[in-house]
Amino acid sequence: MKNKIKIAVISLCAVSSITVFCSQKSSGKQMDDLLLKNVEALAWGEGGGYTSCLGVGSVDCPTTQYKVEYVMSGYSLESLY
Repeated sequence: MKNKIKIAVISLCAVSSITVFCSQKSSGKQMDDLLLKNVEALAWGEGGGYTSCLGVGSVDCPTTQYKVEYVMSGYSLESLY
């Protein structure tokens, strides 16, 4: 009788640990997708504003992707009128 209880408890623990492992593994993929979308949204910013790139250098221009020396960005009051 004690052997049957031990086998049942060990089997239950094994099934429980496999279930927890599989559920965490599948939710990790969903979390990675959500995390990537959030990072992209934060990196993209709110948009708008004026951006100008000048010169030749080592800084990436956000609008043309060329290497430039200066990137100037800010809000323009002209868009309000």
